[in-house]
Amino acid sequence: MDDRFARKTEYFNRLAPNWDDIVGNDGARQERLAEVFARVPVRRGMRVLDVGCGNGVLVPHIVARVGSEGSVCAIDAAPAMIERARTLHGRHANVRWIAGDIETCGLPEGAFDIILCFAVFPHVADKARALAAMRALLAPGGRLVIFHLADTASLNSFHASLDAPVHDDMMPGRDELEALFADTGFRLEAYEDAPGLNYVEAAPC
Repeated sequence: MDDRFARKTEYFNRLAPNWDDIVGNDGARQERLAEVFARVPVRRGMRVLDVGCGNGVLVPHIVARVGSEGSVCAIDAAPAMIERARTLHGRHANVRWIAGDIETCGLPEGAFDIILCFAVFPHVADKARALAAMRALLAPGGRLVIFHLADTASLNSFHASLDAPVHDDMMPGRDELEALFADTGFRLEAYEDAPGLNYVEAAPC
């Protein structure tokens, strides 16, 4: 584990117990998340990978959509986040929890119909490596969805303002994303970057 990854992991471990308060997961934010999640192409019976799941804020939305026929694998590099997520959402029998990173998690190739990255992609150090790993995990016809409840400029400005290990964690702009996708076997299917929303959808080439 390199030093920067270790420092970020420890940073998120420290914040995990109070994460809802820190990010403001109040009723209004939950309503906005539900509104945005309505456009995510998760359907009944799907196998969903939630990358950087944090405290599991997406899990109830995913479980409601996939039903008992579907499944969710929630992964986060910070073990304390996984423990917090399990405490909050462990009642869901079709959710598997993994503390680890996407590049070395050892999940089987082609195991998922859709991969979700909510509020995590800026924190990925080697984005090309992570995208290549996610490309291998997607089944034919699968989708990758990266989204945030903030536009790219606001998100990057916020991270840059922090005196924390995430200070340099930036969300790529559209041109850089398209280049990353082209290099890792994806094509851009949808892109929106507007106040209160950054939404990216990609499919395997």
